[in-house]
Amino acid sequence: MPFVSRIQLYILRECLAGLVLVLGILLVAILMIDVVEQLRTVGGDVNLSLLGALRLSLMKLPQIMEQTLPFALLIASMMAFTRLNRRSELSIIRASGISAWRFLAPVMALGFIIGLFATTLLNPFAARLSESFEVTRAGLLDHNRQAMAVSNTGIWLRQGDDTSQIVIHAKHVEQGGVVLRDVKMIEEERLYSGSQPTSDFAFSRRIDADRATLRDGFWQLENVVENVPNQPPDRKPALTIPSSLDASTLLDRFASPNTIGFWKLPEFIKQTRAAGLDVSRYRMRWHQLMAMPALFVAMALIGAVVCLRLQRMGGTSQLLAIGTLAAIGLYFFTQFSSSLGATGAAPPVVAAWSPPLFVLFCTLAYIAYREDG
Repeated sequence: MPFVSRIQLYILRECLAGLVLVLGILLVAILMIDVVEQLRTVGGDVNLSLLGALRLSLMKLPQIMEQTLPFALLIASMMAFTRLNRRSELSIIRASGISAWRFLAPVMALGFIIGLFATTLLNPFAARLSESFEVTRAGLLDHNRQAMAVSNTGIWLRQGDDTSQIVIHAKHVEQGGVVLRDVKMIEEERLYSGSQPTSDFAFSRRIDADRATLRDGFWQLENVVENVPNQPPDRKPALTIPSSLDASTLLDRFASPNTIGFWKLPEFIKQTRAAGLDVSRYRMRWHQLMAMPALFVAMALIGAVVCLRLQRMGGTSQLLAIGTLAAIGLYFFTQFSSSLGATGAAPPVVAAWSPPLFVLFCTLAYIAYREDG
């Protein structure tokens, strides 16, 4: 018996055709809406052409595709198995002695492969373009300004290692965050009990500078005033401070976890934890991406299972409605669980993996009950 039968390949082609159709319609519709939105928001402040708005929207398209893929796969699965059912092909497949596990295997494999593709390839590409979108949009809106105020109180950063922690505050940023203006740095040194390090830190110095530029492995400060306890202020034209940050990491600190690609997340989490900051949001995002193949398989199976009932037995519309509601429920369950994991109220690994695995196992249990008794 061949590893993949012709019937399985036929079902796989049906699902792929439905996925391309659904995804194309969704992306074109969303793209048109987003172009109008860019013309309304960005075009309301600067002179933005239609091509410029289209370029901005195309930068967001991979991220939109990543978000819509699970629902596109659900609808494609429903379409494929509904067609098989209406043409009585599903009845013929069953009559030939092929079990549901075998003709559902293609849609399960398709969901797993697309989920793996979305995690390892689509997500890093979408994160990179999303970052370019933010930089381009900020450049258009701040074309005539040298600096951009991140908030009313400026921006806050923190870097550190095993021996010291530095809190950085700046009122303005330039060049996408590589250059800081009106900078204050508070450095604390780790306290030791004998030769053993403790978890406590003590203030060691404060540094005020007009400008700080992030170089390769250090901050280059200009027009510096250094204040050390029990010593008079020391004015210097320049000063260098070692840094574990790089330009891309610094940009990511101003962004949401969704703008950090899958392959960059582990190192980013490591650096953020070393700086003494909370990494719950980033760990949650990491586990969400890892769980994406399970989510895609669950969505594909939901779409297929609700269409397995033979057409002549009726009740197909009700099952389709139930499947749609189940997918929507899974989406909101996932969002709620993500909020718990991002805030630290639940372990990120539990919050990320529980919704897709719960729905996947429920669907598999339903198939086993229906087919195997």
